Amino acid sequence: MKNTTTATQQILQLLAKHHALRPIELHKITNISRQRIHSQLKALLLSDQIVRKGQSPLTYYSLKTESKKTTDTILQLSDNQREIIDQDFLIIKRQGTQVTGQRAVCDYAQEYNTDPQQVAEKFAEARDQQKKIIQQKDGEQVNQKNLLQDKISIDAHNIEHYECEDFTEVEGFGETALAKKVHAAKSSENAVLQMEIFRQTERRIHKLISDHGIDAVAFIPGATSAGKAFMKVWQETLDLPLPHVNLIRVTEETSVPQKAISLQTDRADHAQSTIVLGDHRHHGHVLILDDSVISGTSLHQAASALIQEDAATKVSVYTLLFDRKV
Repeated sequence: MKNTTTATQQILQLLAKHHALRPIELHKITNISRQRIHSQLKALLLSDQIVRKGQSPLTYYSLKTESKKTTDTILQLSDNQREIIDQDFLIIKRQGTQVTGQRAVCDYAQEYNTDPQQVAEKFAEARDQQKKIIQQKDGEQVNQKNLLQDKISIDAHNIEHYECEDFTEVEGFGETALAKKVHAAKSSENAVLQMEIFRQTERRIHKLISDHGIDAVAFIPGATSAGKAFMKVWQETLDLPLPHVNLIRVTEETSVPQKAISLQTDRADHAQSTIVLGDHRHHGHVLILDDSVISGTSLHQAASALIQEDAATKVSVYTLLFDRKV
């Protein structure tokens, strides 16, 4: 084998004949070096011609069937629609790779047997409406405190200013791109993906601190081990030159994850008994940071504790995500 094209063709022919082969089997059949076999397989994976099954050392490769290949469709989009699709339409593949833009739309449309043009247009319209809530026309961020009024567990009077980076869902399409990234970064503890999220949002956090005279920050600890690890890395990555108010999530012997609790009153009791203030210094304006607002009970308890225990005169909040479900 003297050139890459010939090696690639031979591998594809063998996979077509034998259905699935391991790298060692390809090496023995072709006598191509193991290093080159792996290089060719990586290139074929990236070009979407083959799929990988299993984990090393029992990793098999096979041709990607036509039904699973991306449909190449040219979508007729305005500049604004194209920008929204490129930025916000995201699919995370089984291997963890991210696919965005028109290719992601085509993959999605093929999966659900629908028209990619309609998918793109409906998504762009729904996403555009969301962005109008999050951003002003000139791109400046706005106080989204009114969003908190829909959460019956939150006393918005305790909160001076609220901003979220994004919503958890786009109506009709499931999770937003940021929500998908956050959940993937948490569950996999993917350091690269976590860093991408934190770098994407840090400028806005610094601007909020500057604009509103924040003089201390408090990170709400996660309710799970993955959530705690995520918040710890976020705190370390931001490395804010401000005092950090210590919020502690204590463990109860009979506690269950907050999402598993059915009644709102029980969720409020759970938050009150698990989030405590471990810091008795007084600050003027404290910024609470959390990954998401779902029911809002943890956020309410943290804000109430800061005000009631005189750890803060004012409290503002920034979260990565906001769930619009009441």
